[in-house]
Amino acid sequence: MTLIEALPTIPDHRRGAGQRYPLWIFLLLVILGTMSGYRGFRGLSRFMQRHQGYLAERLGLRRANLPSYSTIRRLLLEIDFNAVAQAFNYWAKQAGLVSVGDNCAIDGKSLKNTVTDPFAAQQNFVNVVSMFQLKQGVVVGQKVFENGEQSEIQAVYELLQQLQLTGVSVSLDALHAQKNS
Repeated sequence: MTLIEALPTIPDHRRGAGQRYPLWIFLLLVILGTMSGYRGFRGLSRFMQRHQGYLAERLGLRRANLPSYSTIRRLLLEIDFNAVAQAFNYWAKQAGLVSVGDNCAIDGKSLKNTVTDPFAAQQNFVNVVSMFQLKQGVVVGQKVFENGEQSEIQAVYELLQQLQLTGVSVSLDALHAQKNS
């Protein structure tokens, strides 16, 4: 399975009216922009504007105009990142990016623009736990969670269960060296 074959498995939450592109094409454009070094909504918009003729031709799109800044922002804020992570994890496993004897590292990062109620004692925000395969330098699995609902320790456990890897060395930070009390 290719990544392009995995992207259409992500459910499209949008209504049919007004859709110019399938969601999988939008996600592919975001991936291409990110891989080309463009970051953020404005960066992705610049990437799509700069390469719109070529990309529209290569992807067989009827319209040469690719998504604008406001469309990119709206769709990325509305998308179900758990569905994206699940499709990515399935693809990564099918692609055989990790094999016996590989070394991987797992770490979690919080997404700063997702904080809700920043002045409360217990802030809630979205976190992403990623598994990185060191030899090829690629991410091979992800788990998205909110810190108010789940801990990083639980998320790592679920990611490892989902990936079902054997014969792989995994390094974790000190957070995961806790003992049960």
